[in-house]
Amino acid sequence: MRTYSLSITLTLTTVVTTGLPLAVQAATFNYDQLQLITTRPIESDSFLSFTGTQTAFFNANPNAPDSGHLEISLNSPGNPAPYYATGLQSSPLATGETRSGTLDGVTNFTNFFNYLTNNNIDFNDIGFGYGQKSDRAFTETWNLGDDILGQDWLGSTDSSIEERIYQADPNAVESFITWGDTKIISFGYTPFYAVFEYGESEAVEDDVEVIFSEALTVNKFSDLNSLADGLANAFLQDVNENGGGVQFFIEDFAVETSVPIFDPNTGFVVVDFPLPLNLRAVSVPEPSSIVGLLTIGSLGLTSILKKAKSQ
Repeated sequence: MRTYSLSITLTLTTVVTTGLPLAVQAATFNYDQLQLITTRPIESDSFLSFTGTQTAFFNANPNAPDSGHLEISLNSPGNPAPYYATGLQSSPLATGETRSGTLDGVTNFTNFFNYLTNNNIDFNDIGFGYGQKSDRAFTETWNLGDDILGQDWLGSTDSSIEERIYQADPNAVESFITWGDTKIISFGYTPFYAVFEYGESEAVEDDVEVIFSEALTVNKFSDLNSLADGLANAFLQDVNENGGGVQFFIEDFAVETSVPIFDPNTGFVVVDFPLPLNLRAVSVPEPSSIVGLLTIGSLGLTSILKKAKSQ
């Protein structure tokens, strides 16, 4: 989401930087450095791994409210921050895809794994998707809202970290697991928290990108055939045995994006980037804990805004 360099006039030019070999990737991000985002990734040894593609886009008109703010953090390239985020199957461009990612690993989801094995279901048949619902405009996907510094995002020329909060109308978006083209599992609404560590230099080699969600409850779709219903039940059983909820977690290094595309039909710039998703089985906080977290978060945000006002 950050490794492109754009110049939008009559044409669109780009420089794409390739990803760094695993042996020299940057260290895992230190979440104690976050100020705006109070949610944290939850460790889990039970998860499904998906590999695929996400899509980010923004209005090419720099005066439009959904053009995205310019990155200001130390060592950032100063790109427009993508205002919208969605899965590949919900891209503004016609991709013909039905999913954002494909299952490529199962860790401690024993019932789910056994069901796949016993019924000769290949990992490639299992997908993950997220984005605006099919009857909604693509601009109703997750976005930066008012795109206000200190509210929807946080960055500073004194820090190499940028924080972004992508939100949406819960009734307009969805996230799900599919078997083939059949949706079998649905997840509740969550904001997506995006963190960018631009490292100690302007090079992308020391960059870290992290995206994660709230802890969510899960449900299965109704009217499934017997095989799909059994697969959904196996997934739910594993989730219930490991805390009762899930969290989406993405961590990537020196991210390689696609060549940004200006779509003259919509006036938006669209760029694809990797989706190395871990779908973790986690505990969902009790309602009282959620209220406590919201209170702490609001106090923290108030402090940030007061500090910004005084400066």
